[in-house]
Amino acid sequence: MKNTVIISVLLLLACAFTAEAKLYKWVDEDGKVHYSDKMPPDQIKNAHQELNKDGIVKDKVERALTPEERKIKEAELKKEREILENIRLEAERIEKERNALIKSYSSADQITRLKSERVIALKRNIQMAEENLVIQNRNLEDLLKRAADKERSGEVVSDTFLKQIDQIKAQIENQKGFIQDKTEEIATTEEKYDSELEKYLMYTQGSKKGIE
Repeated sequence: MKNTVIISVLLLLACAFTAEAKLYKWVDEDGKVHYSDKMPPDQIKNAHQELNKDGIVKDKVERALTPEERKIKEAELKKEREILENIRLEAERIEKERNALIKSYSSADQITRLKSERVIALKRNIQMAEENLVIQNRNLEDLLKRAADKERSGEVVSDTFLKQIDQIKAQIENQKGFIQDKTEEIATTEEKYDSELEKYLMYTQGSKKGIE
């Protein structure tokens, strides 16, 4: 009876050990497949698998990377993180832009109206500048003619008179520069409002589609 109990205990221990024992499978540097309940220390760096008692793979361990491969992997991970960060920042920028546009304008018609008003005002400034330019050119022609008449009659053209001519020339150049600046501003203004209108429609229509 006593021997029977001892044998039963031993069998139970053997079964428990068999159930918990691990089996490893790996391929060495020569391509040879190995099976063992322990991984040799010099083979841990190689890819290997842990099998259960039925020979089914429980876990896989990839081989250790070489220093060069590790650098490449780290570079790839860094690039992926940078891409994800850029995507996040772009999403934030778009959301801020969307909120700003919706807060600034109540409708697409308002954007079109503001564009028209601004362009009309700029064109009016250009027209007034062109009218002043005509007057200034006439004044300059008159001053130059008077200076030429003085020289022909033997009179000396005073410094004050010459200074007046220089001032008129400077005013003419300033007026031309003003006209050029306002002409460029018209193009910039139209481009700005057209861009904002396009984005406004995209954001608001996209929101409506999302709700539907």
